[in-house]
Amino acid sequence: MEVIKLERVNKSYGKVRALTDLNLSVNEGEIYGFIGPNGAGKSTTIRLLLNFLRTDSGAISVLGLNPTTHDVEIKKQTGYVSAESFMYHDMKVSDLFRFTEHYHGIRDGAKLKKLVDMLDIDIHKKFEQLSFGNRKKVAVACALLHSPKLLILDEPSNGLDPVIRNNLYELLQEEQKRGATIFFSSHVLSEVQKVCTRIGLLKEGQLIRENNAAEFTNIGFKQIELYTDDTLNIGSMNGVQNLEQKGNHYHFLYSGSANELIRLLSGINVTSVQIEEPELETVFMHFFKQ
Repeated sequence: MEVIKLERVNKSYGKVRALTDLNLSVNEGEIYGFIGPNGAGKSTTIRLLLNFLRTDSGAISVLGLNPTTHDVEIKKQTGYVSAESFMYHDMKVSDLFRFTEHYHGIRDGAKLKKLVDMLDIDIHKKFEQLSFGNRKKVAVACALLHSPKLLILDEPSNGLDPVIRNNLYELLQEEQKRGATIFFSSHVLSEVQKVCTRIGLLKEGQLIRENNAAEFTNIGFKQIELYTDDTLNIGSMNGVQNLEQKGNHYHFLYSGSANELIRLLSGINVTSVQIEEPELETVFMHFFKQ
C-alpha cells in the first residue's frame, strides 16, 4: 500500500515556486528519509500532507485518502512532530498527555510510561517552562502515544542529547516493526543514514535522487582517506574530486581506475588508507556544490 502519494504536485507562494511537478511515493512500513537544503520544499510538502496548505495543482493521497476531504480521519491515524514543537503552553505535560489520549480515544498507561522513561520527560512541569529540547521530547511522545499508522516527523531529534536521540531511534524502529510508516525529514544526515530504509533528496522543489538507504550513497565514487608523510600528487589524476589536504592527511572522492590509484600509492610511504562508500553528507554536498 502507498501510504503517501504525490502526483505532479505544484505549489507556489506568489512568484516563488516551492514545488514543481513533485512525484513522491512512500510505501507501508517504510522509514522514508526526506532530505534537502533549506528552501528545497520539505516543509511545504509536509504541510500539504497534513492539509495545512492546499496544492496549486496535482493530487495527494495520505493513507489512501484525500487530505482536503478526509482531514480529521487522516489526523486521527497520524502522529506529527513539527520542527518548532508548538503546543498548549499553559498546560502541564501530564495534561497534554491526557488531552492526546482523549482526542484519540485511547488509554495506554504502559506505553505512556515507556515513552516518559525512554525520553526522560518531566510530566509535572508546564509546557512553557520546558527547554526547547524537552518540548521536543513531549511532542515526540504525543505523536507516538496512540500508535499511529503514519508518523510525520520534521526535525524530530533537534535539541535532544545523544542518549535520548538513540532512544528515539529505538522507539521509531519499534513503531516500524509494529507496521507504522514513518516520513522522516531531518538535516542531521548521519541519523537519516542510520534510521531510514529509503531516502529522497529534494532540490528546488523537485526530487533529484531517490533510492534505498544502502544504495543511496553509491554515486560512482569511492571516499578515500589516507595519511602519508610523502608528497602525494593526487590532484592531477583523473577522477579526483573534492580534494582536501591538511598536512599529511588527504581526503577526496575518486571515480577513476583502481589500478592507477594503487600504482600511485605503491610509490609512497602510506601510514594508513581507508577506501569506502561515501557518507550521506558527502553525497549531499556532491549534489549541491555543482
